[in-house]
Amino acid sequence: MNKLKIGNVELTNNIILAPMAGITDLPLRLLAKEGGAGLVYTEMVSARALVYGDDKTKKLLLMRDKERPVAVQIFGGDAYFMGEAAKIVSSMGADIIDINLGCPVRKIAKAGAGAKLLENEKLTALILEAVVKNSEVPVSVKIRIGLVPGQNVSAEIIDIAQKTGIKMVAVHARPASNGHSGEPDIAAFEEACACAKIPIIANGGITDAETAKRFALIKGCAGLMIGRGALGNYSIFSRLNSFLQKGVFPPEPSTSEKIQWLKKHALLAAGHYGEKKGLVIMRKVFHYYVKDMPNAAKLRAAFNSLTDINGFNEVLRKMTDNAALLSVERK
Repeated sequence: MNKLKIGNVELTNNIILAPMAGITDLPLRLLAKEGGAGLVYTEMVSARALVYGDDKTKKLLLMRDKERPVAVQIFGGDAYFMGEAAKIVSSMGADIIDINLGCPVRKIAKAGAGAKLLENEKLTALILEAVVKNSEVPVSVKIRIGLVPGQNVSAEIIDIAQKTGIKMVAVHARPASNGHSGEPDIAAFEEACACAKIPIIANGGITDAETAKRFALIKGCAGLMIGRGALGNYSIFSRLNSFLQKGVFPPEPSTSEKIQWLKKHALLAAGHYGEKKGLVIMRKVFHYYVKDMPNAAKLRAAFNSLTDINGFNEVLRKMTDNAALLSVERK
């Protein structure tokens, strides 16, 4: 795999942070960029809410030059609102607009959006056309292979994407009904790549060199998109890039390194949201930092009760003590 170009946007590498609802906010995107991500995505935002001028939704799209290039992911089941949202997102400085055709959440499906659109090719085509027509930047799409196990509609959706001017498609190689569990369907992803004339990015269950290699060896795979495998583990982007370029996968991050990432995350979140709100929002991802540590449950409970940075420093001290204990035990 070589350097990746999406429309007129050229990436430094093809290892990408996946959009994750409620998770890939500005602080986390900055960490992923520091860890070597070639492209970062915002969490998905509602096209309808953007068009109606919802302030909370617009705040999700605050971007910094340090994280560029950055893609903004929008979702919706109406071509008009998706097209109007594309105008707004373009004006707010996004480098790429991404259309969500993969979210498996029931609430999104009831609105006729996300993965639900995979069963309506006519509406999908209208939405893609509307977004491309109204966007001043390249447009990408993120899809699932299908709605249920055994189904693979990726080739049909990629064909629509190519015809409507989409510049890249990321394929999560699991059906929507599986959520984020189960093994990705490598054969289905291979079928997706076989017919493509635009870059196809692999997504789903990529956490290390072994899982990355399964996708990277497939002809037509233009890059890798990492989601939960990057949480608390942001150097995975530079490590996977090293693996793909040199065949060498550097060691997994040490406990001390994870603690340093956590400290950076807390400071960024406190600066972005304020101390109390920033620490509350971080509860969604804290367990990724401590999952392999002794006393992880107690650490989570302590973190979930925090209201300020002073209390956070005490949790850091406990984590450091646990790291030292773990190091002695391994010896």
